[in-house]
Amino acid sequence: MPVPGIRSRVLLAFAVVAAVAAGGASQAPPSAAELVQRILQSDPWGLGDAEVAARALIRVKSEVTTELAFTAKSKRYDGNLTKSLLRFTGPADLAGVGFLQIQKRSGDDERWLYLPELGRSRRIAGRTRQSAFMGTDFSYADLDRRDLRDSVAVLKEEESVDGVPCWRIDASPNASDSSYSRLEIWLRKDNSVPVVWRMYARSGVRVKTLEAKELRQVSGRWFMVRSTMTNHADGRVTELVLDRIRATSQIPDREFTLGALEKS
Repeated sequence: MPVPGIRSRVLLAFAVVAAVAAGGASQAPPSAAELVQRILQSDPWGLGDAEVAARALIRVKSEVTTELAFTAKSKRYDGNLTKSLLRFTGPADLAGVGFLQIQKRSGDDERWLYLPELGRSRRIAGRTRQSAFMGTDFSYADLDRRDLRDSVAVLKEEESVDGVPCWRIDASPNASDSSYSRLEIWLRKDNSVPVVWRMYARSGVRVKTLEAKELRQVSGRWFMVRSTMTNHADGRVTELVLDRIRATSQIPDREFTLGALEKS
């Protein structure tokens, strides 16, 4: 006959072991593929389920040489894909220029640029993805995120950025025409915002670096309200500032059509 209390102690011991095992399992790091999806889901630039008013300041040797002002609306669909429409409000010679981008699950994304003086839109072909977007240090490829969406990612060691713990992943784009051969990304563990993003050419040289300078939480979402893209080839920097943000998923699909783009 069992001694009273032994059975209870044995059961307690098993419970402790199970709890420790479960705790250890919960601490297992996420996979690199999961982290990529977190980045795409968080979309801290405001290109998914948001309306923003923003500025792009182009700096040469710390001097602002050009300032672009624009509004943008965006909608997430089919998982982490997005539709977005940007409309420039300044400077005066760019006022009314529009850009429509619709990401695709397979094949090339749709990119349309509307020029008011022509009264029509022209499609931006995928082979020009590496071109600068409106004279900034962001390329069309940086905007469509296809190099990250279609990549093989590897989880590297954990590191801190400005004292904040981060996951680090290395992503290699699959497409042969990708703008970059490799991406190094540090994303914060607490909010999944990618705070440092390094882009490398096929030669192995780092060509650009994107850095988050200021974050803000709006309606439960984190946004990079100030970030910089540094072009290491010439030292130019484009600073992107989100002045106003409205997080919303209620923008109708009709706002992301050629008709909406060409609407004056």
